[in-house]
Amino acid sequence: MEYQVLDLESAEYPARLRDRLGEKAPPRLWVHGPLTLLDRFTMAVACSDSISGLGLNATNQLLFTIRELDLNYIGGWHSVMETEIFRLGLYRANSSVTLLSAKGLAVETHESWLRDRFYPPLDDFPERDEYFRRAEAGELLLLSAVEPTTSRATKPNIYSRNLYACALADVTFFPYGPKGSKTYRLASEVKAAGWPTFTIEHELARDLHELGIPGYSRSTVGEFLAGLGAKVALPMARPVTTHAPKELPERPRTKPTPPRHTQQDLPFVRDARAESDPSEG
Repeated sequence: MEYQVLDLESAEYPARLRDRLGEKAPPRLWVHGPLTLLDRFTMAVACSDSISGLGLNATNQLLFTIRELDLNYIGGWHSVMETEIFRLGLYRANSSVTLLSAKGLAVETHESWLRDRFYPPLDDFPERDEYFRRAEAGELLLLSAVEPTTSRATKPNIYSRNLYACALADVTFFPYGPKGSKTYRLASEVKAAGWPTFTIEHELARDLHELGIPGYSRSTVGEFLAGLGAKVALPMARPVTTHAPKELPERPRTKPTPPRHTQQDLPFVRDARAESDPSEG
C-alpha cells in the first residue's frame, strides 16, 4: 500500500493529536487516504467485546439519533459493537470512516485490514462492496503509528492505536467498558485527560458513569453532540454500492433456496377429516 509519512513537525500532522498528547504523541504517522476527513466532526468508538444483548440494544437506540449527524467515525473497529458502527458509517452517505491499524502500512492492505475483522463466513457482510468502492475512490482514511514493516499487532500497539483514535476525535463514545477491561482503562485515561466522551444511559454502563462519563438516551444524545459542534446532515440518498476490485473478486454468493409451499401437499385439517369420514360435513 502506498502511504505518506508525517513527522511530528509536519504542517499536515494532525494538530489535535500533537496538542492533546504532547510528548506522548507518535513521532510519525503513516497515512493512506484523505486527511481532510479529520476536518469533519469526528466521533471515536471503543467498546468491550463482552457487551450483552441489552447493551447492544441500548447502543443501537442512540445510533438512531447519531446516524443522522454529518460526521466521521474513527477507530480500530475490532469488537462486535465497533464493527456494527463501522458498518453504519459505510451504509450512510452522510458518514465517512477513518481506520486505524496496529500494523504497518507496508504490509497492511484494505483487504487484510478487513479480513482481521470479518473473517469467513462473516466476510460477506452487506457493506463490503461499499467499503471497496470507497477504498478505490480514495474516500477511506487509513492511519498507522507503527513502522511500515510491522506485520503483527501487539497489545501495546493496539492500546496506543485506540488512544490515538480518541485523541483525534471531537468526542469518544464508550457504549460499554466494565472494570478490569481494556476499554475501561482507556475510558479512564480519556476522562482524566478531559476529552469529551459519553456512554449509554443504562445500568450496564454503571462503571463508566462512576468515572464521571455521562450517559445519554436516544432523545438526549443529539443535544449533547450538537453542543460539541455536530450538525444534522442534509437529506441525501444512500450511495449505490459497486462491485469489489477486480484483483479482489467477490466471494460467490449462493442464491437462497425458495420457500417450499406445502398447500398442495398437506391438506387442511377439515379436508383430512372429510376424507377419513365421508359422512362428516
